[in-house]
Amino acid sequence: MRLRLLLASFLLLPIAQAIAQDSDPFYLEKRNDLGLVAYCSAHGMLPDDGYRFFKAGVDEIFGPRTNTPEGDLHERKGRDGIAYLQGEEQSIQEMAAAYDVDVAEVCGQYKVHISLGKIAASRRAK
Repeated sequence: MRLRLLLASFLLLPIAQAIAQDSDPFYLEKRNDLGLVAYCSAHGMLPDDGYRFFKAGVDEIFGPRTNTPEGDLHERKGRDGIAYLQGEEQSIQEMAAAYDVDVAEVCGQYKVHISLGKIAASRRAK
């Protein structure tokens, strides 16, 4: 009986964690940010290694998280230039226009996070 309970908890815990992450707006926003960093890098507005270091910074601050289907969807949308913030979606071009800036300036907001990720990655390498 104890073995069955242990096995059941071992199997159900990852599912419960994934469901909890998929309902966490912060997790979904960060996954979307990862996609946006990839989008900005692909369009020459951020360094090519921006995604890797942005992810390293997020993992350093919040701990690595398991990918979830909803998180994967939000990251894919970011890679397509769709921003997700506080439950709302809009293209990165629309976001830039709303603030009367160009898309490169919107992408530039991620530079600090990428720099922090580089610092975190260099600490782990030591």
